[in-house]
Amino acid sequence: MAATQALLMEPTVAAGHPDLRGLRIDLLRQAAQIYVRLAYPSGTLPEVVSRRLTWREDCPADVLLKGAPFERAGKAPGRPSPTYALRLGNHSYPHMKLQIEAWPNEAGFLISVNTHDQVTGIDLCAVDVEAFRDLQTENKRLKEAIESEWDQAGLPTFLRYLKDYIKDRAASGSTDA
Repeated sequence: MAATQALLMEPTVAAGHPDLRGLRIDLLRQAAQIYVRLAYPSGTLPEVVSRRLTWREDCPADVLLKGAPFERAGKAPGRPSPTYALRLGNHSYPHMKLQIEAWPNEAGFLISVNTHDQVTGIDLCAVDVEAFRDLQTENKRLKEAIESEWDQAGLPTFLRYLKDYIKDRAASGSTDA
């Protein structure tokens, strides 16, 4: 039963868009603007971040994502399309990223924040451990704030997908969710 329920939450390629050709650049720009506003509360962006926010206007989305400043972040098992990332950092950590993944929802994609700070096997001295934990705490706070504001703006986040899924299941009267 639990395995069946887990599969119900897993989107399938047949259920929607298998790639990012339909990605709306205006939504991606809106997501990036919200991200940097919260990640850099002083309003001052590092020059490298400003450059990463300058994208070609005449380029199809799937082509845009395959070149700088976007990075291929990997590919989830069973998914035909890779996940892409835009390294925007934050006021205290340059490696946090905005991620874009094809998803079978109305927008055709999901966005998320990858804090890029989940390091394993690292041997830090006691002083460094506390500083690293503080960094992770701040990154988590920023991730949650950014993704919450994206959700409030109606942007395609996993939280939005999950809310819509639950609402659709309730409206259909399904009891196996």
